Amino acid sequence: MSPILQLRDVSITYPGTAEPAVREVDLSLSEGETLGLAGESGCGKTSLAMSVLRLLPRAARVDGEILLDGQDVRRMTFGQLRAARWASASVVFQGAMHALNPVRSIGAQIAEPIKLHAGARGDLRERVAELLEQVELPASRADAYPHELSGGQKQRVMIAMALACEPRLVIADEPTTALDVVVQSQILRLMGRLVAERGIALLMISHDLSVLSASCARLAVMREGRIVESGPARQVMTEPRHEHSRALASAFPTVGDPRFRYVEQSAPGRPLLEAEDVSVDFAGRGRTVHAVRGVDLQVAENEIVALVGQSGSGKTTLARTLLGLQRPTSGVVRYDGVPLPTGSAGLRDYRRQVQLVLQDPTGALNPRHTAYEAVAEGLRIHGLADDERGRVAAALEAAELRPAEKYFARLPHELSGGQRQRVVIAGAMVLEPRVLVADEPVASLDATVRGEILSLLLRLRVARGLSTLVITHDLGLAWNIADRVAVMYRGEIVELGDVEQVLLDPQHDYTRTLLAAVPSIERRVV
Repeated sequence: MSPILQLRDVSITYPGTAEPAVREVDLSLSEGETLGLAGESGCGKTSLAMSVLRLLPRAARVDGEILLDGQDVRRMTFGQLRAARWASASVVFQGAMHALNPVRSIGAQIAEPIKLHAGARGDLRERVAELLEQVELPASRADAYPHELSGGQKQRVMIAMALACEPRLVIADEPTTALDVVVQSQILRLMGRLVAERGIALLMISHDLSVLSASCARLAVMREGRIVESGPARQVMTEPRHEHSRALASAFPTVGDPRFRYVEQSAPGRPLLEAEDVSVDFAGRGRTVHAVRGVDLQVAENEIVALVGQSGSGKTTLARTLLGLQRPTSGVVRYDGVPLPTGSAGLRDYRRQVQLVLQDPTGALNPRHTAYEAVAEGLRIHGLADDERGRVAAALEAAELRPAEKYFARLPHELSGGQRQRVVIAGAMVLEPRVLVADEPVASLDATVRGEILSLLLRLRVARGLSTLVITHDLGLAWNIADRVAVMYRGEIVELGDVEQVLLDPQHDYTRTLLAAVPSIERRVV
């Protein structure tokens, strides 16, 4: 049986670049096979995947052979290519939030590829309902709009669209990025089931080797446009031969493995930031949502606390309340033993001491502001005009962007993802706060950059006595750097204690559910 997809000596070059983005790649994929393509941003993996359906910019030069069911995609007419897209091969694009049209119902969007292909017969609404059921969504959601769905539901819609014309090959580009660990596990199980039931070939792209190894039979690792290692998932994950494969494999921690514990337990100081019996309710449309329910939580001096839980568990609402951005319905938030002020001047002074690091550095930075302006903004808001240049330079140096002057004039698009996150951290550190609230600080970063940012947070703790509340769905991150873990579920803290106690001997069923959902080579999801 011939492969569904064959790549022979494929190279891709973009105009204005001296080096190819993809170099001499050979890969094949047959019916019912799963292949994970791993690598960091810029390694060429998405360029390679998009070349399969000629989705690259027209100016890109593609050399070699890309055979889809034996036909070279490079030589297809537009009519042949149009027939191949969706019907022979389809793509689950990264970031369902941005890939879906916000002003069209999801039923209409799933139906669109079916309408475009002449083979579509029968009741279209029935077909949409059938596809929704296949991805474990009720047929009634066909009339919903993207903003009415959770992240995991939107990703399921993208998968339903990809399956609409019954393709033989599905290409999934970072299908679980930014999803919490439980939803990620559900999406990976769903895709594995569809591969098994339909016999489709699956090419999954990710920077997360642990996700790929838990869901794909074979792995190929890319670096600088080349495949540097390929083989069975277990072998690549547990006995990698190439140094880059080893770096990727070691970047995602195993909870319980002391090699991935970056910090030793230390005695915390007195409570610095604390919530006492805090509840937050939202009323609307005739009902009340209890987002946070009677939470008690403390972050002490010289302590890192990880607040973990799924999307919708209430952890971001709690963080906003701790920052004074959301007033509690009941209970009290204290900083250094004193209740948070309610006036704007008092809150502004408070936020010099407690600073926020946002999840997405690309969204957090103004694309027209240089790194210098991004960091200086906080100083200007708080009227700290003396020695602005020196303060900005010191903050960038503390965030390990050295020499600082080299980055002053850089715009966000001229920085890597890790450098952008360092600028965001520098913007928080320039005010010399005592507490940092970091919302998913490494969720969108590559494997090795993730480790660099976590190490930076630990060094800032030592150098500046910084306390940190890390909000995350990543239990591996908690194992890496936290002293204590608070597990949040449906607005409540259901488990709280030292990292070793909570993650190695969980007492609550929900904590055990989170741990069971963490991908690993021993716990395959397909």
